[in-house]
Amino acid sequence: MSSPLIETGAGHILIVDDHPDTRIILRHYFEAKGFNVREAHDGIEALAEMRASRPDAVILDIQMPHLDGIGVLKAVRSDEVLREIPILALSAHALSDEVQRIKDAGADRYLAKPADPKSVLATIKQLLEGQDDEDS
Repeated sequence: MSSPLIETGAGHILIVDDHPDTRIILRHYFEAKGFNVREAHDGIEALAEMRASRPDAVILDIQMPHLDGIGVLKAVRSDEVLREIPILALSAHALSDEVQRIKDAGADRYLAKPADPKSVLATIKQLLEGQDDEDS
């Protein structure tokens, strides 16, 4: 059964990526589907934004300057307030060791970059509905 959040698409999503083009593409796609979107360009800004706005889900790039996605995952999962926020990790490095490192750090799901916006949306919807798929 879908939640009202999914049916209305009114979820609050934080997109974290140091590449502006990726943020713009995902922002436009999610906003067109009715989501409220915030952005951060690195891990430090991401943690500040998460603490300030408490998003329903986060789309997190792994390779970023200052504080990478692994550092963000570890900080979020050790934070009493933030630890339950679902996080979809995106990485251009799809080697099995890297994917395992991302999952071990606390990502709920993982997609290889470049990720199709439709796939990102479908995965975020699954996370918001509370579905867990260990194969992704």
